[in-house]
Amino acid sequence: MKITQVEYQALYNLGDYNNERISLKAILEDGETPEDVVAQLREKAIALNAGSGGEAQDLYSRIYRYKRDLETLEAKIKTAADQWNQTATFLKAQGLNPDAPTLEPFQSLLAPADEGVVEAEIDSF
Repeated sequence: MKITQVEYQALYNLGDYNNERISLKAILEDGETPEDVVAQLREKAIALNAGSGGEAQDLYSRIYRYKRDLETLEAKIKTAADQWNQTATFLKAQGLNPDAPTLEPFQSLLAPADEGVVEAEIDSF
């Protein structure tokens, strides 16, 4: 499959039940990847939104920080589980605690959130 065009849409809350939708499309040029172009379109949408007083950049910064914090915590959990499993193996081998349990690797407890825009159809009253 060859992707030749990408689109990025963002919906920003302006408060008081008002929203601003920004939709940008780009045609891929030689050497560009869809991921890179979508990232560029996202940055452009943030810049356009910032011109209207939006807080999208702050939200993306917080998302990035939370993802980084989550990766750090997952790495610490994996290290601790590996250390415990080595200790449990030692305890079993020495006969000190033959019932020492091992820890299974932790899987993400929550499914990742969808990154995208959901368009809702609203019936008029």
